[in-house]
Order: sequence, then structure tokens, then C-alpha cells
Amino acid sequence: MSLTGEPESLGDICVHYCLANLGTFCVLDGAGVPLAIKTDICIPSEYSDKLLNWSNERGYADGPFVRVFSDPQQTRLRHVHLHGNEKINNQVLSALREHHLVELDLSCCPNINADCLQHLHQSKHTLLALNISGNASFPWPHQDIRLDLPRLRVLNIGNLHGLPLTSLESLARSLSNLTSLDVSGLHVDDLSFLEPLKHQLSSLVLYNCSLKDQAYQMIMSMKALRHLDMSVLPERKTPGKSHLLSKLVASLPALTSLDISGTSLGDVDSDSGSDDMSDTDSGVQVRRSQDGGGVRSTIAGLRGLRQKLDFLGLVETGAAGAEHIPAHRVAGHMTEQQVLTALQVYLDRSQMLAKCLTALFELLQAVDLEDPLQFVHLVTMVMRRHPKDPNIQVAGSAALYHLTKGWGKTSDFIKLRRVTIQALTSGMEHHPKELTMQRNGCLTLCNFRIPEDLEFEYQRVAKVLLRIFSNFRNEEFIQRIAVYLCNIIVCQLSGEQKELVGRIGVVETMLKLIHERLNSKTCNEVMEIAWSTLWNITDETPQNCQMFIDGSGMDLFLSCLETFPDKQELHRNMLGLMGNVAEVKFLRPRLMQERYVTVFNSLLESESDGIEVSYNSCGVLSHMMSDGADCWTVSQPCRQQVLERMVQAIERWDIATKRNINYRSFEPILKLLSDHDTPQVQHWAVWALTNLTRVYPDKYVQLLRDEGGITLLEAILNNPQPYPPVKQLVNMVLATCHQYEQQELENNGRAENN
Repeated sequence: MSLTGEPESLGDICVHYCLANLGTFCVLDGAGVPLAIKTDICIPSEYSDKLLNWSNERGYADGPFVRVFSDPQQTRLRHVHLHGNEKINNQVLSALREHHLVELDLSCCPNINADCLQHLHQSKHTLLALNISGNASFPWPHQDIRLDLPRLRVLNIGNLHGLPLTSLESLARSLSNLTSLDVSGLHVDDLSFLEPLKHQLSSLVLYNCSLKDQAYQMIMSMKALRHLDMSVLPERKTPGKSHLLSKLVASLPALTSLDISGTSLGDVDSDSGSDDMSDTDSGVQVRRSQDGGGVRSTIAGLRGLRQKLDFLGLVETGAAGAEHIPAHRVAGHMTEQQVLTALQVYLDRSQMLAKCLTALFELLQAVDLEDPLQFVHLVTMVMRRHPKDPNIQVAGSAALYHLTKGWGKTSDFIKLRRVTIQALTSGMEHHPKELTMQRNGCLTLCNFRIPEDLEFEYQRVAKVLLRIFSNFRNEEFIQRIAVYLCNIIVCQLSGEQKELVGRIGVVETMLKLIHERLNSKTCNEVMEIAWSTLWNITDETPQNCQMFIDGSGMDLFLSCLETFPDKQELHRNMLGLMGNVAEVKFLRPRLMQERYVTVFNSLLESESDGIEVSYNSCGVLSHMMSDGADCWTVSQPCRQQVLERMVQAIERWDIATKRNINYRSFEPILKLLSDHDTPQVQHWAVWALTNLTRVYPDKYVQLLRDEGGITLLEAILNNPQPYPPVKQLVNMVLATCHQYEQQELENNGRAENN
């Protein structure tokens, strides 16, 4: 991934699109399940690999999807990575049997066993790397294990429990070209099974292995080793092993990479009295080789190195803080570069990663990082690799919170933003009842540009947020953040998108939040924002307005008005919502009840939040009046009296009032301009247009033009029914628009002259 803001390649964009729209390359059944690749499609190897591997990262690679890759003439697979896939089994993997694979990763796939390897027949002479680690229930059918893969060079069988020594010996004898072996977590007394491989292995990983002294003798005999990993989790550290390090170094002339994280091998105070030590000017002891070479090392056991190592792992060892470490790259927990390297090399070791993330968090508290973007990239990789590990998800999200501060003020590195949001959302999905994870996730999402950065994943984010309200009913802090995020996300969605989030439960959930706080007579930020969310999600969305009505929303409206008569922000949000409901013609009969109309009528005189409550009440009544006198079915208040009070309210408002409102369309208002039978309705509509175009001409003059409002306003001037104040306002609107148009022409003329 580019961290410099460079766009994705066209090929990668196509892969993302195809995965989001399987019908582009697959034949689908009625339920949208892929059945096969379309007959006229042949996908190159590079993109076949990406389609399968990226789908696995997203959790989409189930049985039906994997099976569509069965024909190598259409989808030629080479490098297959199905790490952590719980949806595949031996039968599913049989779909890959005709491919000539070069690399296959089946690590941590709990539903496969050793029988799946029989499907590698066609890959016998092509497979170079195989990873079946982390499959605890991977019983071999017999002790005489042989892999008929003569070209295999890299094998990872780490954490395959229950492999007897005889099986390992048989396996080793069958792999004549093997150069890299990972047997992490091995439970055997010694390493004698490596005898057939000791002259050919260049890489040996013994992470978390319980090694006895005789095992070290075998390691020392492996003269071709370039990389040796003997790291352990700190809690498994065996003291008193520091004397072995110098012997290992002396015995392995080709060694360039060494990992002793968590061990006692790197103690800095051992071997200090050796005869072949000499003091340097700084007091650091250096072991001299016969030709006078040597390295400066605070770690006693590494003073025998002829030159610095390319890599040295020192996480959770005292040596990580040593002054002189003889390696070009160091994985540790003390410095930014050490932690960066550790996150890179321990991607598959969840327990070690958790310690590295803790070290990163501590660094973030203490210093400003030189390369924060690289850390964001690595932390998101770690979180995606271990979605079910709560420790990693909590620690990773905490680090991301600090790493993404300030991202709301810039639009840089779009791809990295999206990957980060996806990693956070995935973590929240996998750990819905982990309060710290949910809190960290919400706080980190607040660091982004909202709603812009979240639009591409709005549905997943909305579902995650809704789950918070049911799982943490008594946690006011996280509910406040979650409802804030819900509100700001739905604010900018299109009508179709609002309908979708309405269907997944936003309207219902907001009503529940309001009901709970009403029962406790608590009007707090959560209640106010819940009403604001309902206001936004019902804007020009009849379906959601109906859901509000059907969910007893009007009863909550009346109860909140009665219980909290002095809460201006609450009243403004509720009346804004009422305006949206009143715009829906088929719902207006349900508002035509005496208890509702009486409230709207009384609120015409409200001065709550400036003119907003009065303005919105008048808007609700205007829409109800526009249906005609026959639809006014309540006896009290009288229709004529309400019309008179509407005019009184309108004439009381200051036409220059600044507004806390946002119209994306004037369509509902423009419909009222044609109601020549009820000029009071026109009065409210024209006042609204006059106010908005006068106070915010840059935004609303063009909107009025684009939606045909000028023609409708001119029609009012030519009609005898509207009374003079209405026509005066119309002339004001037209004058404002004309003046704005002239100003635009002048500005354009000056720009051309310059």
C-alpha cells in the first residue's frame, strides 16, 4: 500500500469492484450465490490470486466462492492465501486440485485436516511454499508422514500438536529440497529429527519451543543456517541460558538473522570476564577475531560476530535497551524503529503482537513518532490478521486513536483512511460486547472527516453503532459518542441510503433511546441528538417518516414537550422532524388529530430557539392546510383561527434572521406556492424563500433557480388571490435573485479582464 497518497492501480480498483459486484464475473443463483465463472471470462493469474486472497481477507471466501475457481483455464491460481478461514473444509479445497500452485497458506483453518493435502497432486512439481500451521486439530492419518512435494522449499508446521518424533523424522527425510522450516510450538525433547536437513536448512524457526541442552547441539551443527528464531513468550523464559549464545554464534558462520525475543540468551552482563575480551575507548567489550575484526556489542554473547547481523529480535529482553546492538534491524520494545520492525516481523504471532502494541501505545504517550503513517498501516494489518483476538483489537484501536488525531482536518491518503476504518469496524463487529473496544473504535472514528470518510462503509458502521445501544444500555459515555456518529452519518446520506439505514434499525433504535430517557425524566445530550438523528433520517424519506409514526413517535413527541417544556434544542429538533412528517401527503391524515393540531397551533407563538420552533410549527400547519378545507377534520382549533395565527406569527419574524437549518431541496416548499386557494400557506412558503435567499444567497439563489422556483414566484404576482404581504415578499425574493445574478456577471467580467 502506498502511504504517500498515490491512487490505487486500475487493476486493483477493478478487483475491489468485482468483489463488491460478483455478477461482473460470476454466474449467480437467485440468492446471489456464485455458481461459476462466466463462460466468456478468463482471468489472468495475478488477478485470480487477488480475487481469492482479498475475498479471504474480507471474510467472503466461503465454499461457493472458492469453488468458482475450480477451472484453471478460466482462473489460473498460483499464490493462494486462505489464512484463518473457518468456512472451508477438505471438500471445498478439492476445487483447487487442478491448479499448479506455487504457494499455499492454509494456516489457522480449523475445519481442514491432513487429508486435504491429497488435493495437491497437480502442484507436486510446482509447489514451493506450504503453510499449515496453527491447525490444532490436524491429525495425520499415520505416523509415516511423507509429503510428495519434491520441490518444496518452505514449510510451516508450527503449532501442529501431537506430532510424534517418528513422524517428524519421516517428514524430514521426504523433503530433499527444503531450505526453510517453521516448527513453532513443537513439543519434543530434542531436534534429532532435523538430522536429514541439517546441511540444507538456511532458515529454522523454533518460536516457543521448549528446547533442552542437547537441542542446541543439533542447531550448532547446521552450518548453512542464515536465519535462526529461538524466541519465546516472556512467561516461558528459561533463565541461565545466556552462556549458549556465544557458542551458537561461533558455530553458525553463515548466520545473518537471529531472534532471541523473550529469552535470557541476550543478557548483557554475562561472559564479561572472558580472556579474549578487550576494552574499547568507551568501555564496551569487543571480542577480537584472529584477523583483528569484531563488533561493538553490549550483549555479551554477540561479541563473537565478525560483522553486524541483518536482523536481531530482542522484544521483552533487557538487551533491547542496550547501547550497542550489533544489528542493522532490531525488533524490540524500546524505540520507535524497534517497535516498527517488531510489528513487521511478528505479524502471525498474536501474543507477541499484543506486547508490541502495548509498547507502541506507551511510545505514543511519550514521543512524537517520525513515521506515524507506517504505524497506521502496520497496526491495521495486525488487526485484520487477528480479528478475533480481543487483546490485539483493543490495543490496536487504542494506538489508532492516537495515530489518527488530526485526520479530520485533511483529506490526504484516502486508501489508508479506508483501510483503517475497515479494520476498526471489523474489530467492533467481532467484539460487540467488549466495552473498551467499542469505546476505542467510536473515539477513533471521530478523528476522521465525518461523514465523508465513512460514506463508503456507512451501512457496516451504522450496524456496529446500533449494536452499542443494546449492549451498553447503562454506559452513557459510549452511547453519547455512538448517537453523535449516527446523526452525523445519516445527515449526508441520499434518500435511498437513508431508507436502508432506516430498515436496519436506526429509527427504531432512536425511538427506544428517547423512550428510555423519557421514563427516567432525563433530557440529556443523547436524547437531543436522538431527535436530531430522527430529523435527519426522515428528511425527504417518506418510508422513515412512516416508521416514526408507526413506532409511536408522536406520543413521544407530546410527552417530551410536556416533560421538558424549557429545552429549546430539544424542541427545535422535534419540530424539524414534524416538518418532515408533514411533507408526506399520505401521513398528514394521521397528524389531523386535535391533540396534535392544538400543540402545533400553540407553538406558533413560541420563541424557543429564536424563530425555529414557531417557523417549523407554521410549516407543519401549512402542509396540513394545503390539503384543503375538506381535509381539516378537527373541530378545535378552528381552521380559520389557525390561519390567522399563522399570519400573525409570520409577520412577527425578522426576515434577516440567521438560521440553523439546511435545505438540500426546495421541492416541498415550492409545492405550496401553487396553493392559490390558501394564500396563508403561500405566505409561509414565500417568507421561507425570502429569508433563505437573502441571508444565504450563495447557497440558495442557485438552488431556487435550478428547481424552477422563479417561474412559480412570478405566477403568484400574476394571480389576484394572494394578499399584498405575500406579493411583497415575492418581489423581495426576485430582487435578491436579480441582484445576485448581476453580481455574478460583474465578477465573471472582472475575472475575464484579469
